Amino acid sequence: MADEGRKRKMQRKKGANLMKNLFKKIGALLVAAVMVLSMCTAVFAAKVENEYTNAITVKNLAADVDTTLKVYNIIYLDVTGGNQTWKVVDWADPYVSEDAATGAFQITDSDGLRNAADAQQIVDFTVTEHGTSHVFSGLPIGAYVIRAFDTKGTYSLMVANTYKDNDTYMASESADVVAKMSEYKVTKETGDKFVHRGQRVNFTVTTQMAPKTNAANENLTTFKVIDTSTGLKADTFVLDSVKIAGNPVTVDKSKATAVSNEDGTVTYTVDLSDFISTTEAGATIEVKYSAIVENDHTYNNRATASAETVEYTPSRVNGFMGNVTLKKVDTKGTTLNGAEFQLLKVTPAEKEGAEATKTPISVVKVTNGEYKVALDEEQNATTTLVATNGTLKVTGLDEGSYEFKETKAPTGYKVNSENKAFTITADETDEVTVDAGNFVNTKLSSLPSTGGMGTYLFTIIGVVVMAGAAGAFFISRRKGSEE
Repeated sequence: MADEGRKRKMQRKKGANLMKNLFKKIGALLVAAVMVLSMCTAVFAAKVENEYTNAITVKNLAADVDTTLKVYNIIYLDVTGGNQTWKVVDWADPYVSEDAATGAFQITDSDGLRNAADAQQIVDFTVTEHGTSHVFSGLPIGAYVIRAFDTKGTYSLMVANTYKDNDTYMASESADVVAKMSEYKVTKETGDKFVHRGQRVNFTVTTQMAPKTNAANENLTTFKVIDTSTGLKADTFVLDSVKIAGNPVTVDKSKATAVSNEDGTVTYTVDLSDFISTTEAGATIEVKYSAIVENDHTYNNRATASAETVEYTPSRVNGFMGNVTLKKVDTKGTTLNGAEFQLLKVTPAEKEGAEATKTPISVVKVTNGEYKVALDEEQNATTTLVATNGTLKVTGLDEGSYEFKETKAPTGYKVNSENKAFTITADETDEVTVDAGNFVNTKLSSLPSTGGMGTYLFTIIGVVVMAGAAGAFFISRRKGSEE
């Protein structure tokens, strides 16, 4: 019994040692497992971090200039407290909305978002690149807007997502963005290209505000709209209105000046430098002004904008006028001198049955037989036109209906009471010359010509009269002597 007891005791002790060793081994395994798990956690964390960043490639940039790219984060993944929630940055929130049903975000006001981005003092990522593309790497998962500026043109607002658009937005992916550029250009328009001398013509110039900094990060200090013209009168330029981004602004009259140049051109400048600080790059600028046409054939304008940070493509407007020629002849086609005319502008009657209005046009003599439409209050203006060497020419006419009215005929001829009508039809590519044709005069009723039959007739009559008188004289003498 004693031996059996000792045997059981030894067995219990041996079992305890075995369990003790087993626990030691399990403990060592657990420690190892914890260490491994810790390492795995670190690796997983690193893997998540890498997967949650990606790249945006901006393509199609201008090749031969420096382009400044600015990237702004507008939607980010908030992992605070272990949660994963998409959030919109505060400054972009008014321009981005979330679909309550799908959770997808969309831009509701791209112009507002662009302007808000340009107004930010802090840029998330920026670079100035000389080349056609640039890669922004290491961008946290989210949504971004990209703004691009260079000296050749303006770029549309670009948007890129660095996550997959699926049920779970936790998967990141690289994004490619194609930049869309339009040149910095000036567009000039007028409501009336075919005009008359002395007419006030309205012009509209549309362009864009230049980038505020250049590739060297130098600030923009001047911005001007400049019109160089021929055929317009310098002291008649008037600034009518200026709009920036669709909003009217007040421009001091001293900022709009017209200068006559030695080559006969006029440079009209509207200085908008005061508005640089409050105007984003690429914003639309509209300038309206007017001037009086001084030339009697054509006029032209070359409008552009001036800024240190960009080269603008100018725009040109050409305007034209009409001319008329008239030939003064007799019934045999022989040219006549000395006839005087009025040139009448015919305005059709407003009501049926009423007569058209005919208004004499004031002209200024250019040379003998040639006249141009007079400016208001121009010296030596007259409504009398004199044909020279049988011809008459008038320049500077607008489209419309006209008549020549003869007011004085050449010596020895009747005034032709039938007006000579003609029409000028507008052409927006060239001036128009109309041949009004021949204006014919007939001779006055005349006495018999000297040396003709009339001479003999007068001689015979004279002889008869004298003979009669002589006969009466002798008869009266004879009667007296008989008495």
